[in-house]
Amino acid sequence: MISVKSDDAFLSDLSPVLLDTLQKGVLRTQYRQIPLYKSPFDLVLYLQLIARLRPNTVIELGSSSGGSALWFADMLSLHGIEPRIISVDNELTTRFKDPRIEFIKGDVMQLGEVLTNTFLERLPRPWLVVEDSAHFYETCLEALRFFDRHLMSGEYMVIEDGVVAALPQAVYGRYQNGPNRAVARFLDEQAGRYEVDLELCNFYGRNVTYNPHGWLRKI
Repeated sequence: MISVKSDDAFLSDLSPVLLDTLQKGVLRTQYRQIPLYKSPFDLVLYLQLIARLRPNTVIELGSSSGGSALWFADMLSLHGIEPRIISVDNELTTRFKDPRIEFIKGDVMQLGEVLTNTFLERLPRPWLVVEDSAHFYETCLEALRFFDRHLMSGEYMVIEDGVVAALPQAVYGRYQNGPNRAVARFLDEQAGRYEVDLELCNFYGRNVTYNPHGWLRKI
């Protein structure tokens, strides 16, 4: 276990200058001609996690154009897993359909309205939950608390884009370091019930990921 009592836990070997350059590329990245807003580091880290966890269900909060959901579906398929991808967003803008992916309109602050107990009980295990929605403290913390009630031991939640704290604040300051603050609060609340997967966080160097200390495994 690690301490997340200070901001030092979320520091990265990626400098703010380099992150600014990387972000320009991330925002231009496409997968199968659909925007895919994930860093090259995290795409590889997810592949390590998929091979290890072999999730039968990926639950994604924040669909955008659907590129991430499609990428997860393809990567699970390539690993010999029959994928079930659930992607939730309050504004669905996807322009394609895929039988492996279910896009659901829903509010992260009211997840129980669309991800009911009955619905969740039917999803095959293990789960990988990816929180990539609004990046505000309140939404990240609400997602963490909601899925804590449903996750089993060994399953993962990934809180994406804590890197907004190190990106140019003229653009990203509005998030007020939401993802990292939510992770710190949640781990404090759930002391001893979750651990940060340091092998993933530090795979390329200290927190060389867009999700610093955001790869969480339920114990």
